[in-house]
Amino acid sequence: MDLYKDDFKYPSVNNWVGYIKARVFTASGAIPLPGATVTFSSSEDAGERLELELTTDGNGETQTAEVPTPLASAGDAPGETRPYAVYDIGAYLPGYYPYRAIRVPVFGDTLTVQPIGLVPLPLYDGDEVRPEIPGEGTIPDENAE
Repeated sequence: MDLYKDDFKYPSVNNWVGYIKARVFTASGAIPLPGATVTFSSSEDAGERLELELTTDGNGETQTAEVPTPLASAGDAPGETRPYAVYDIGAYLPGYYPYRAIRVPVFGDTLTVQPIGLVPLPLYDGDEVRPEIPGEGTIPDENAE
């Protein structure tokens, strides 16, 4: 599926494509996390910037995105362009600490799968983190007789 070819401009230094997707989970990979927002962004210093935002499915996976990369042969000679592009990957799901991976390499004509293990926030309740209260969850009234 060619989701992005018409929607995004390719950085001019990259004239090939690679593929990238993410698998988002918790509990050391035992529980997939559907509904997580995953962002892929180019981290090239020069050229146009690519930003993709995808949501994980019921298996905790994003769709496979086609992203620009240099030709695989670009690194054949010393001093030439490296044979891969680099992307930053972020993930967010309410109730979990956010995730960020910097400069993940993506090679041309290759699928890169980024595993993302999200850690739950302690005692998550809606949009805030509640402090842990010992006992049964109530604070005794010191003035009570």
